[in-house]
Order: sequence, then C-alpha cells, then structure tokens
Amino acid sequence: MAPIIEISNEALKALNPQHYTLRNDLENSSLKSSDKFIHIPSLNLKFFPERTLLGKNWYETHKELQSDGKRMPTPFEFIEILKYVKENNLNIYKEITEVRNPWRANWLDADFKIINGKLHINYNHILDSKGNLIFKSEVLDKNTLMKDRTPGISLDDYILNNHTSQGLPNKSVKSGDLYYGFPRSDNNSVARFIAYSGGAGLYCYWYPTDGYSELGVFAVKNE
Repeated sequence: MAPIIEISNEALKALNPQHYTLRNDLENSSLKSSDKFIHIPSLNLKFFPERTLLGKNWYETHKELQSDGKRMPTPFEFIEILKYVKENNLNIYKEITEVRNPWRANWLDADFKIINGKLHINYNHILDSKGNLIFKSEVLDKNTLMKDRTPGISLDDYILNNHTSQGLPNKSVKSGDLYYGFPRSDNNSVARFIAYSGGAGLYCYWYPTDGYSELGVFAVKNE
C-alpha cells in the first residue's frame, strides 16, 4: 500500500479520515501536489483533486493525460466523484461547483457523433499505437434531457437521482440553478463542466479544439 501523506492540522479539518486518505500514487517520498489522489470507492478509481493542463484543448488534454498514465473522467465518473466529495470533502466539491470567481472549467470524456443516423456518445478515449484516439460508443440514452435549460436543472437531483447510465441528466430531472446545454448533432461537440460568478453549468456542445487559461481537467486513473 502507498504511504499516507503527512499533512497539516489545517488540511485535516477539510478531510474526513474515516472515509479516505490522500495517498502517493507514485510511491515516493517527495510528493508533488499532482501526485495526491482520492480513492472513489464506487468506481475503484483514483481521482486527482488538482485541475491540470490548463489552456489545452480536448484532444491535447487526452494525449497529455495518457502520456502520464491518467485519463479524463467520463460524465458518469464525474458525477460519482461529485457525490463522493460532497460527502467527504466539501472544499473540493465547492472548488468544482461553487458559483463564484474565478472561472473553473473542466473537460469531460464525452464526444457526440451521428453514427448510422443516430446520435451516439463516445467515451473512454485511449491512444492507439499510431497516436489516434479510439473509444467506446453507445447510442445516446433515449431518456437524456435534450433541451437547453438556462437555468436550469437541480445539481443535487442530477447527481444523486436523475441521470442516465451515461452520466447525463434525465428528462425528469428537477428544475434548479445549474445551466445545461444538451448534446448537439453537429459532430463537433464535447462535454465540459464550468462554474464562475455568473453560474455553473454542464455543457455538451463545446468545440473540442477550443482552449483557454481557465479550462483544464481533473484527472483520474484506474486502480
């Protein structure tokens, strides 16, 4: 087992040691902040609670994460992470979702494409031997909410109760303050989650070639 990190009393106040510990994924004594992770039990997944690769577009982010043995979370993994940190580390939950400055934006591993006349969600992107992204693909769940809500939907209802197996909001999701942009059929849309002083939102129509300084990723890694 990897060693437990020594942290200050102030940091301990933000943690619930009964539920998880921060550990050293690289199993060495000199830790960088990017080496710290939280184990997400429902996924058996390592979640790295530091936004990295700021300013990279969606394609660049995939490639750089995988060169480090990590990857981008899918929408379903992202909401499982939110559920866990809301219960066990409210500071991290607020860092991702709280309506305040500065901008915090995160890429998610979801690409929407028309295949054989039907809208699909592509996810679990990995690099092949030639450096191309390959992926799993499914027809988008028929219960997915396919209307923009500006605002909004309930973030709590979405992550706790009312989402599809693909991690997107159900049609029956309750109203609330979270902005939502539904998946487009333009073959050029990917997902991201943002929060800033004007609101928070899940958008499934962002251009994958875009990138700006506040946009990064919370990496994950399979256990």
